[in-house]
Amino acid sequence: MKIKFAFLLAVVFSLNTATAQIKSAEVLASGLTCSMCSKAIFKALSNLDFVDTVKVNIETSVYQLNFKKDSPVKIEGIRDAVYDAGFSIAKLAIVGDWKVKTATKDLAFEDFGYQFKWQTKTNKSLSNTQKVFIVNKDIQPLNGTYLLNY
Repeated sequence: MKIKFAFLLAVVFSLNTATAQIKSAEVLASGLTCSMCSKAIFKALSNLDFVDTVKVNIETSVYQLNFKKDSPVKIEGIRDAVYDAGFSIAKLAIVGDWKVKTATKDLAFEDFGYQFKWQTKTNKSLSNTQKVFIVNKDIQPLNGTYLLNY
């Protein structure tokens, strides 16, 4: 009986963690000078295995990424795709259902398989699905941690 209960708990826990993922992202690219530049980034982001759709606003250089359901999102994959296309990221926002429901100043936590730390001046409540910004320079984790703000 105890084994069945433990197995049931493991299944329920794995179902909960499988659905927890980053839902979408907005990438503001910099260094673009023409529509061919925009196309290079679009193609690089579209080729990521966890990306479902990419929409681009050429005037603002913002790429809206929607991710495949139950596919782990790789923040470093997004960063590397843009850099490998020859450009940089001015701003990266990610949207997800966060485990932590309050952005507490300097709180470090793990979510979506990453280490994060809030860089807010005051504590703020998070909505169910919240857009936050990664504020690390060049979207490089600092000692393995992505710094967040919103």
